[in-house]
Order: sequence, then structure tokens, then C-alpha cells
Amino acid sequence: MAKEETSQKVLRRSQRRIPARSKMNSRLSFVSVGIVAAVALLALALGFAVRGPVERAFVLGYARAATGLNVDANGVERIDGGYALSDVSLSTAGGAASLNAPLVEVLLGDHTASIVLHSPHLAVAPDRVRGDEQLRTLDAMTKYGLGTKSIALKVLAGTAVAVAGDVPVPILAFDGITGHFAESAGGKTWDAAAQLADGDARYPFSGRSVLALDGSTITDTLTAAALPLGPLAPFLPSDGNIVLKGGRLLNLDVADGATLHATAQLEDLDAMLGAHELTGLHGPLIFADNGVGSPGLAGTLEGVPFDASGEMHDLGPHFGFLRDGSNDLTSLANLAALLASEPQVRSVHVEAEAPGLAYGQYAMSSDHGPLAVSVLSIDPREPTLRFDTAIAEDRVISGGERTSAMGVRTGAVGGVNGDYFDIGRTYQPQGMLVRTGELIRGPVNRAALAIDKAMHVTFGEFQLVGTARVGGQTYPVTQVNDWPAGNVTVITPKFGKELPPAPGTMFARLVPIGTSTLHYRVTEVDPTTQALPVSFGLAFGPKVNAKLHAGEAIDLTYGTAPPLSNAVAAIGGGPILVRDGLSYEDPDAPAPDERNYRWPVIALAETNQGRLLLVAVDGRHPERSIGMMRPDFADLLLRLGARNAMALDSGGSVTLVSRAVGDANVSVRNVPSDNSAERWVSDALFLYSSAPPPSIVAPRVAPTPIPEVRPSP
Repeated sequence: MAKEETSQKVLRRSQRRIPARSKMNSRLSFVSVGIVAAVALLALALGFAVRGPVERAFVLGYARAATGLNVDANGVERIDGGYALSDVSLSTAGGAASLNAPLVEVLLGDHTASIVLHSPHLAVAPDRVRGDEQLRTLDAMTKYGLGTKSIALKVLAGTAVAVAGDVPVPILAFDGITGHFAESAGGKTWDAAAQLADGDARYPFSGRSVLALDGSTITDTLTAAALPLGPLAPFLPSDGNIVLKGGRLLNLDVADGATLHATAQLEDLDAMLGAHELTGLHGPLIFADNGVGSPGLAGTLEGVPFDASGEMHDLGPHFGFLRDGSNDLTSLANLAALLASEPQVRSVHVEAEAPGLAYGQYAMSSDHGPLAVSVLSIDPREPTLRFDTAIAEDRVISGGERTSAMGVRTGAVGGVNGDYFDIGRTYQPQGMLVRTGELIRGPVNRAALAIDKAMHVTFGEFQLVGTARVGGQTYPVTQVNDWPAGNVTVITPKFGKELPPAPGTMFARLVPIGTSTLHYRVTEVDPTTQALPVSFGLAFGPKVNAKLHAGEAIDLTYGTAPPLSNAVAAIGGGPILVRDGLSYEDPDAPAPDERNYRWPVIALAETNQGRLLLVAVDGRHPERSIGMMRPDFADLLLRLGARNAMALDSGGSVTLVSRAVGDANVSVRNVPSDNSAERWVSDALFLYSSAPPPSIVAPRVAPTPIPEVRPSP
């Protein structure tokens, strides 16, 4: 028996098993092929019929077994060379599709059949497809002993409707369908031509299967100069986010062999994205297996210029998104609608950049001047996405590094600059940093954010807790990789190349005792009157009168409160701008005098819808974007749906990067304010994807150059 399959596939294709020597299973789905297979099996079963109600019952029962469909016919009458079936009805087991025809004529020859369907009516209920069984295909002819090798089909004018609940929705009419289906030693081949009618317009299309010269593969093809999209609207998944209203596909060319590849030109697509009207969308489309992409689509959204690009690969095999939907397509549409909801918006651009990651940029007007806003929208449920941090030159003390350079170096697909830092000097970040679960720098008394493996974000203040116990004396650990050293500072190899001179500070080098992470032995104790090479150890500041010598044992523990045991990434910044869905005045805000200063700002927000947003507003460009004050920025984040949000280092450091369509590496997507040049910073927060790299939209001829890296001493 054939395996179960959704009835939408029943209506869209006839499954065919290529002989064992074939290398692939041809897969192109067409409504007419499914109809033909069902009617053919029913008609051919009549070859065993004799007159009388018993025989009629036998024929219909045989047809039901052969096709897996509910089959009925009021009358079976012999005609010259075959049979005429009156009032024929076919339906799938779950009621997702049914076909009715007042008359079906079947002429039988030597291993051949010729079938004419008169005025068939097709009804499809997309919401019922999951319970249906597949159509048993022409392969069943062999199993059931029908012996037919060739079928010719002609369909006279018919109609199709989609059924939403119990209400039929007319979608299209068809006429002039002709087709031929044959079985040979190389496999099963077909060719067909049809014409769809949408109002007064007629849309002819044709398809055929081509057997390779060596007989190894079959490629199904479909071509059409134009096809209407409006009639397909009832078949699209409807979650209220995307409602197709009209448009056409031009120059459709589909080839489905070892892989599926299709190209088309989208023309004048009209749709609703939530409550927002999208009109006149046009541009090229490329389909490949379970993906779709475009180098650029353009139209208007709520009357302002709109464009979109990128690719997504969660459409399911063979346009399975018509049944299951596409999370990435829905997310991209939701992002476009969200940006279009902004007041006085002047343009909207969106991109699909990686599974679970969408980029958007919009321009808007305000009472104070123009604004340019860049957004990375992240689905934390996407299993191929993860967060992590990066630090300049992979060490705390450095000469700084550009955000885009860190992104390219670590293979990120998107991200933003991170914490405030010691600009122009040591470039060490001022707050906490965790990278790949390792505490690189300890927290301070201001906001930070931590992200766990499930991509859940915790916003708040963290405290360093820990002790060093030496010879009966216990010292509190006060810092991790911070310089100059406080009372007791943990130094790890991530600190940098060397410890700078610091009079009055002693450095004790430690090695673990056995495999312990709690017990260590002192190997050397040196004053930091001159630079020392970095290794793991403890720096005791001038206020700590610790008497240490080589060979002593030290019990060392340190961490954070609340603990970061599940965190894969954490980064300092601040202030907290939104807490529990309300604008928040952070009492420990960094640079508090900047609260009412209009300049570039950037933040990470957690939304009420469960997504994460990285949002950057450009500033110091009066002709393009004047920037925002912190309270205004909090209001913008609330409009974008923020439940909690924290700012990162603002001003000239504001940098948002992502992998633009057609590029292999991330590049800067906003316009930094330092003479439009990217600033060297200390650390960054990035997104990484384990999904295969983009493959549909061709890479740019001239790839984005890798950013300059400034070496430090």
C-alpha cells in the first residue's frame, strides 16, 4: 500500500516511482496529473466490468482500492470502444479535495486509454489536508493488473473552488486541458497543456517530463508566460499576517529533476501585511528546492517606497509552505509591518539574512528632524542561531578593533558594538564580558545583559563574588581582568600580552593542583614595577598586605551573583531603558549627562512577541538622521514592542553589522557618526548561524572588503 500523504499533494501531482536503476524520484506537482491518475484508475478498472449492479459495485470497489479515494458513479454504460460514466465523484479520505463530473468517457485500446472529462468541478479545503491519504498512482496499474501503458486526457471547461469552512470561494476556471501519460522502460513520462481563466483573462501553460539520454533521471518542466496569483490566495496559509490580494508571475520556468529550480518575474503583487497595504511589488524570484530568494523586490508599503531582498529555506519541499507556512517569510512580513507602523515613516527596507534573522532599515520624520533606524529581528527559537560576544584582538587590553572586523574574524551573520570602554588608551571594556561561557571580565555596578543557551536574555546588575584563601587568611576577590588591580584581581590569559607596570601591586602566578579548578599552587610572586608577561594568577593591590611565596597553596573561587552558570554570553552597557513594558530611569546609568543629548543610540530589546531586536538610530547627520535622547529612544523601543531593553555604548561607537544579501561577510549597515567612519571599539555582541550559507541569490561580483584591523603594540 502507498504511504500516507497530504491531499494537497494528491491534487498537485501524480507520484511516480522511477525503476530501481533510476537515480532520483521526479517530484513536480500538478493538479491535472493527480486528477488524471484518479480518473484513469477508475476508468481502467471498468475493463473488468460486466453488466449489472453486482458488477458495478465490484468496479467501484476496485477503483476505490486502486486509488485510495472515495469513488462513485451513478451510471456505467458501454459505448463504442469503451464506457461512459455519469455523475462521477471522487474525494480524498479526509475531505480535503473532491472532483465531480457529469460525464466521463473512457475509450480502451491495447494497453492504452483515452479519457474525456466533461465540465469537471474541483473543490479544495486547505484546512483539511493533513488527514488525507495519498492518491495511489499509475504504479497501481501494475499491482492491480490493469496493464495500461499510455493514457490520453482531455478536460473540457471546468471550475475550481477553495472551501473555507463550509463556504466555497471561486478561484479559477480552466479549459482546454490536454495531456498524455506513458510508461516505458526508462520510467513514466507525461506532457500536458492547459489554460486557466481568471475573469476575462486567459493564462496558458504547459509541462512535460524529459527522460535523460542515459535513462537515469526524469526532469519535469513547467512553463508559462504569465500566471495569476489572486486565485491562489485561498490556498496560502492564513495567520492574519500575509493576505494575498493579486498580482502575476511572468516568465515562469520550472525544472524539477535531481533538484528543483524555478525562476519567475513578480509583477504588481498586492497584499496586506497585517493592517498595512503592500502594492505594486515587482522583481525577480528564484526557487530552489525548499527555498526562495530575490536580489530585490520593490513596491510601496502604506504609500511609501518599500523594497525587500534575501532568501529563505523553510518553505518545505515542493512548495510545502502552501500547507505549513514559512516562519521566516512571516517574520519578514511582520518586520516590514512593524517598521511601517512607525509615525511619519518615509521608506522601509527589509532583508532575509539567515534562518531566524531579518534585517530592516527605515527612515522617518520627527519634530526635530529626520531619523534613520536599523533593526536586526531575531527569532530565539531558531535552532541554527546563537549569540556570543567578541573582544578586540581577543584580549581585554588591546588597540581596539572595528565591530565589522570582529564580525568577519569570528564568522558572525549580524551584531552590534558592545560596552563602554577606555577609548584611545587600553581599550578595555568598562563592564562585564562573558564569551562562550567564560567570564572574561568581571561586572561593575551598572547594567549588563546575559544570554543563555535557549537565547533567553536577563537584564540587570551583577556582582562579583569570590574568595582567595591563603595560609588561613581569606581575601575577597574584587575584580576579573581589570587593571590597575583592585584589592584582589583574577588575571587570566585573556587579559592581554602583558601586565602594565603598577607600583605597589604583587602578582602571584598560579597552576592548578591536579585537575582541580578550586585549588592552586603559587609558582612565582613578582612586583609589577615593570611590565610582566600575562599568565593565570592573582594580582594583590597596594591596599592588600598579603605575604605570599612560591609553593603556597591557594583555594580560589569566583563568579557572579546572580550566577552566570547557564550564560553563553554576557556584555556590559546600560542604561536599562525599558523594564516590564514601561520606560525606565536607570539609577546607575553610565554617562548620566548624556540622557538629554540627541545623538546615535543603540540597544537590545526583548519584545512582547518573544523576539529579540537589536536597534540602532543614527545621529550627528542633520541631513539624514539627527539621533535621539534616551527617553525618546525608550519610547521608540516601546513602539517596536519592547518588554525589556538595555542600551549599549552610544555616540560614535554605534555600529550595526549584518551579512547583506549576496555577501559572504558582515558589513556596516548603519552610518556611524565619526565622519561616517567606523570606530575602533573594545567588544561586540554577535549572532552566529550554523545554517548553510546563502545559495540562491548570487554573490556580488565585488565582495565586501574585509575591514581594516589596526594592530596594537
